[in-house]
Amino acid sequence: MIHTYIPYAPEDHEGDIGWVYNNFMQHINDDDWACFLDHDACFLTSDWYKQLTKIIKKNPDVGLFFPFTNRIGQPIQIPKNVDSNSHDIAYHRKIASKISDTGKYTTQIIPGDQNRWLLSGVVILISKQTWKKVGGFKSGFFGVDNNIHVACNNKKIKVGLMNGVYVYHWYRGDGYKYNGKVAPVDFNQ
Repeated sequence: MIHTYIPYAPEDHEGDIGWVYNNFMQHINDDDWACFLDHDACFLTSDWYKQLTKIIKKNPDVGLFFPFTNRIGQPIQIPKNVDSNSHDIAYHRKIASKISDTGKYTTQIIPGDQNRWLLSGVVILISKQTWKKVGGFKSGFFGVDNNIHVACNNKKIKVGLMNGVYVYHWYRGDGYKYNGKVAPVDFNQ
């Protein structure tokens, strides 16, 4: 079973997303998976849960997965020719549909088993067994996603970028700096 959760740190653990992930993982069964979804992200296809289940079954030797998205610090996770500054959900739904409907790519992964690049966690799909083997998530906020990727690599647990999964990520779409540039926001549209 995949348990989907939008994590948020309570006041007494403010800023410690690692604590939130670990607390949640303690409550799921040993054969289950957790799918952590950032509070400013969303799946865009109606069959995303079924697709994640198929990906897990098709790649039983992988313990940690990440998706493609539109706005993230890791460029390998942004598909070519995607307008990262667009916040048109219809536009992003078309991309997600196209990516998820491309036959063999629906369940295919790009291996992330070396530390060439570290995937970022707009969505983190992790098995309870993987979580236990690596000793859980580190405390804190920044780098928690990269750290779990490194921990998996160090324990020889396979990591994969899901070729057929694309999620929308708002990430600072309201004008805060993104990749050194201010995102254009026009409230008159």
